[in-house]
Amino acid sequence: MTDPGRQLQDARQLQRLRELRERKALTAFRAAEAEVARAQQALDERQRTMERLQLARDDLGRRIVGDCAPQMGRLSGYVSATQEDLDEQLERTEYALIDDEEALSNAQGHAAQAHAAWLRAVSQSGSAETLVGDARKALLRERDRRLEREDAPAPPAFF
Repeated sequence: MTDPGRQLQDARQLQRLRELRERKALTAFRAAEAEVARAQQALDERQRTMERLQLARDDLGRRIVGDCAPQMGRLSGYVSATQEDLDEQLERTEYALIDDEEALSNAQGHAAQAHAAWLRAVSQSGSAETLVGDARKALLRERDRRLEREDAPAPPAFF
């Protein structure tokens, strides 16, 4: 049988290690959550850029038909270059938006893994706390047994 004092010492050491793992897992989870927030912010900004470019392209189309129609012969080169530039910016932004969506998805997956790891660490830390409590109770029972043996009357001596 193992010494209850040694069991308690080992259980406390295990508990400290598990608490360290739990803190490390929580730190990793918080960092993963922050990465998700950054990825979401980048995606939101990219979507706003996409909307702004689309509005600029639509506005150019309306101006070509309305305000610029009488001067279209003179402005056609400018209008064509502006429209091509907006189309190119829209295309690049669309590809970047796809990349941002993928980055967000990856960050969310990483955050889910970090969350699961943190929950495992919390569970293991709780188990270690229970182990410390059990070891403490075993030590107290052992001390009580010793005290009972010491307090018990000595058996009568037979000569």
